[in-house]
Amino acid sequence: MNRRERRAMEKKMGKEVSKNLSEKISQFNKLPERCDACQNSFDKKDMAMIQSWSVVVKQETVRLFCPDCIKKTQEAIDASPEIIERFAKQDS
Repeated sequence: MNRRERRAMEKKMGKEVSKNLSEKISQFNKLPERCDACQNSFDKKDMAMIQSWSVVVKQETVRLFCPDCIKKTQEAIDASPEIIERFAKQDS
C-alpha cells in the first residue's frame, strides 16, 4: 500500500481503522504455505482455497488450517460434553 492510498484511506475511514487494515495486509505475507495441522499445501492464488481455509492470528503468529482439519476440530469440540458426561457417570 503506497502513501497516497494510505492517506486516502485514513481520511475516509479514520486513522485507527487504516492502521489495523495495514497490519492485516502485512501479515498476509506471513501466511504459511501449508496447513499447520496436516501439512496440506495451500495456494494463495486459488480463490476457492482462500475462501474455505481458516487463518488464526494471535499477536505475531499466523496459523493456517484446511477445511478438513477445522471440521475434525469442530467435531471433537462438539463431542467433548458427551465424553465428559460419560466419565462423570463412571466416577459416580
